[in-house]
Amino acid sequence: MSDTHVEIDVAAWVDKAKADPVTFRQRQAIEITLNAIASTHPLNEELYLKGGILMGLAYGSPRQTADIDLTAGLNPDMTVDARIEALLNSAFPSVAARLGYTDLILKVHSIKKQPKKIFETAEAPALKIKIAFAVRGTDEEKTLNDGKVPRLIEVDISFNEIMNYFQILELTGGAELRAYSLSELIAEKLRSVLQQKERDRNRRQDIDRLVAEHAPDEKLRAEILKTFVEKSRSRNIEPTINSFDDEETRARSRHDWDTLKLEIGTLPEFEDAYERVRGFYKSLPWS
Repeated sequence: MSDTHVEIDVAAWVDKAKADPVTFRQRQAIEITLNAIASTHPLNEELYLKGGILMGLAYGSPRQTADIDLTAGLNPDMTVDARIEALLNSAFPSVAARLGYTDLILKVHSIKKQPKKIFETAEAPALKIKIAFAVRGTDEEKTLNDGKVPRLIEVDISFNEIMNYFQILELTGGAELRAYSLSELIAEKLRSVLQQKERDRNRRQDIDRLVAEHAPDEKLRAEILKTFVEKSRSRNIEPTINSFDDEETRARSRHDWDTLKLEIGTLPEFEDAYERVRGFYKSLPWS
């Protein structure tokens, strides 16, 4: 369900990195890739942007990432990887030219199915894509033509995800890209916090800033709870109003918290941030 249409100045986001030549070129490659998806059927109807790139483009997150995270409405069948590779490689040249990046060459370097042996039947399969890019007329182009990777961006595509609410992002130039709505984004981040125990891994949670700056209203809170519960149950987690009280969940969220300073600068104390998120979580319309 989509009830939001947002104009996104991707060109300005790219230009913000001009002082860093590596990041600047990387963002140009990301802009080309997003436009290739937005301009190509059926990718523009079946792939939904989420994660750090969405946070940076739509919500001004200072965290830097070169990974494009997507959820797919496509079935994870035997040939989905080959179809996506062919569609992207076909779109890259014309999209790069349309955006004015005539000196950039992009090519899918590799696509890996995860888990490889049971991809089609797995509960949460994914594709890990490496997109190589090079500056035309340089040694990088020769390296790319030799099958090597001069520079790259990574694309992760998740399948079999619950998704109820999305928005349309109008990119610079007019192409339209589907993306998670704010409620969908927050719901997935809340679930990822609870998944730490199930997956036996730690995750630095960055929900505090998102919730504080956008102050979800009653309607949005209801959407968040509905989607969060469905997403959690799809991963065999039964959430309750007290789930964020769990000490192991808190401890795992605290792990490596201070390293976020390298990405966002000013960082609140962990306990303050976690308590705000816990308070928000408990304020959702559980009954």
